[in-house]
Amino acid sequence: MQARLNFVVIIILTFLVSSVSLAGESTNTGEAEASVGTSLYHIKLAEHYEKESKEMYAKAEAERKMLKEYEDHSEYYGRAGQEYHSHHEALLREFTSAAERNAQMAAVHRRMAK
Repeated sequence: MQARLNFVVIIILTFLVSSVSLAGESTNTGEAEASVGTSLYHIKLAEHYEKESKEMYAKAEAERKMLKEYEDHSEYYGRAGQEYHSHHEALLREFTSAAERNAQMAAVHRRMAK
């Protein structure tokens, strides 16, 4: 038991020492370089949110098609059909809401990149 504890302490100390040495090696970048990096970061985030927004809109469209199918052929679903309908309506709302939030976040990050 004592050997395990000593081993864990040695591992932790090794990580602490290595992180201190890495922190001492970092250099202070200029304002322009930081600005360019930040701008690129916001562009990447905007692209990510746009991609997520498109995926959410696609999922919402799939849910919309399922609801249309249900409404056209509700007799196929029996008693479980109402639960099916409610579930897919909720998913449609969630996907649409998520898509709109992602589109808003993409717009915000595009503005921040400029």
